[in-house]
Amino acid sequence: MTRTEADTILDDGEKLWLAGEKPQAREAFRRARLLYHEAGDAVGEAMALTQVGDLEAETGHGVAARESYVEARTIYARAGDPRHQAGLVVRLARLAQHDGNAAEAESFYNAAYELYESASDYCGLGHVSRRLGHMERDAGRHDKALDRYRKALGYFRRGGDTLGEAHTLRSLATIARSLGQLDRARTDCENAITLFREAGDILGEAKSLRSVAYILADEGDKPAARKTMHQAAKLFARAGDARAHDESEAEAKALG
Repeated sequence: MTRTEADTILDDGEKLWLAGEKPQAREAFRRARLLYHEAGDAVGEAMALTQVGDLEAETGHGVAARESYVEARTIYARAGDPRHQAGLVVRLARLAQHDGNAAEAESFYNAAYELYESASDYCGLGHVSRRLGHMERDAGRHDKALDRYRKALGYFRRGGDTLGEAHTLRSLATIARSLGQLDRARTDCENAITLFREAGDILGEAKSLRSVAYILADEGDKPAARKTMHQAAKLFARAGDARAHDESEAEAKALG
């Protein structure tokens, strides 16, 4: 496919964003959107609008982000593209959560779920189910959170999303630990560690090891908990997370 001027400008906008030049990136995305619109390239226009929305969201301009997402969603709806619509509805849900509007966020997530379902997108269904699980967990509804997480796990496995599966296992472990089901929690964490390791996700592995250390401490095995926490700290250092490294080392020291 021949690249257009709009494609080049969109790429330039992404580079500017990565370089921290956000005002210039915003202008590039808007310029690309205009060129796509003039060329009658609806998909390109929606892509540019999504980039504008993501940048506005990152810089704290929620209203502007929402406007861009709604415009992009409208374009994808006209094109009969439920999968990309769903991705934008998830973004709208996140904005609602940021604004503290849980009811609106849940409504958006449910709408995204239906769109992903119509597209038979199992990974998308998994991510939405997990986010709804987080909402149930944060509201203290652990039974409902478990149901959401278990559904998410099934979807990720069907979609072959190893990292999605690993993150969901960590979420399940968190609930199991809060319910005092320590054996279950440790098993879920250990399975997550295996998946993170296979995927080369050092940070995910470190977080899971830290969770195992907490579980071991709950079980009264402080020597094992301390050793595991030190292992987690080393991995955090390798992943470049200095803060988590220092916190883990302090927690290991506190374990005696």
